[in-house]
Amino acid sequence: MGTVFSKMNSYFEFSKESDLKEYPKQVFVLAEKSLGSLIESKLPENLSHLIVATTTPDSLAPSLGQMIVDKFSSSFSNCHSIDIVQGCAGSVTSLIMASQLAELNKSSVMVVNADAAKRATSRSSRFNKIFGNGSFACLISYQDSNTGLIHSKSRQYKGLSEVVSVPLGHDLHDILLRENKNLYNDPRKYLGLSMNNPLALKLIRKAEAFYLDFTKETGPPDIMILHQVNPLILKYLTSVFKKYKFEFINVVESTGNCGTASVGIALDSIKGSIRGKTVLLCSFGTGGVITAGYWQN
Repeated sequence: MGTVFSKMNSYFEFSKESDLKEYPKQVFVLAEKSLGSLIESKLPENLSHLIVATTTPDSLAPSLGQMIVDKFSSSFSNCHSIDIVQGCAGSVTSLIMASQLAELNKSSVMVVNADAAKRATSRSSRFNKIFGNGSFACLISYQDSNTGLIHSKSRQYKGLSEVVSVPLGHDLHDILLRENKNLYNDPRKYLGLSMNNPLALKLIRKAEAFYLDFTKETGPPDIMILHQVNPLILKYLTSVFKKYKFEFINVVESTGNCGTASVGIALDSIKGSIRGKTVLLCSFGTGGVITAGYWQN
């Protein structure tokens, strides 16, 4: 029993020098850009689930997954649709869940990760320039083989839950009352995505210990892909992990941080070279969470 990444596609837009175009239902449109070609290539009849992950949905309801099912009803009307709003850690969570469901049900599962991460940050924020917008879609299918998800692990670190925050929700009412004079000029400064740099550094320093604990059960991978958080952090992590002799994938200079889509975009960039190799995918961020999965391809 096993699973295989049978199809994948990604899309991103990124610029350090200028703002990116903004428009309504942008996350949904981004998702379509990756998903569309997979649907056009014909989906398998045994498709059982659609799993969608985002940090910055266009709306809480209808969810991104519900919008996708509505638009592509002929492809997904008989599927179970699952939405994950778990921050950047949700990207690998969605792939782990898809692999488990595909193997359990001997089916195929579609995964979509999409974020308009740059749009979610205030232009006045020093973090704005590191973000891009993007999406990733893949089909994970049951296959009678030794390929697929070998091991997974997730850990939430105490005291780091607010490393990244997007303060939309019932508490928004209090923010609106407190900041009403400033909201008109820069609403995303108060309502959009923000990052606590000291907490981010504390979380990053947990990465090597997490890796060592994880690989006690799997051995080292051939390839490792981390959340493409920003160039400085990826440079630091490259130096931390270079002694472990695996291929470390870093595409952040060309893609920016595309939120939940970042790990998938990096995976898509090397999809032609992963056959027969072990790949460790690891996402981290919102909630002070690190989540990893180890796949034999």
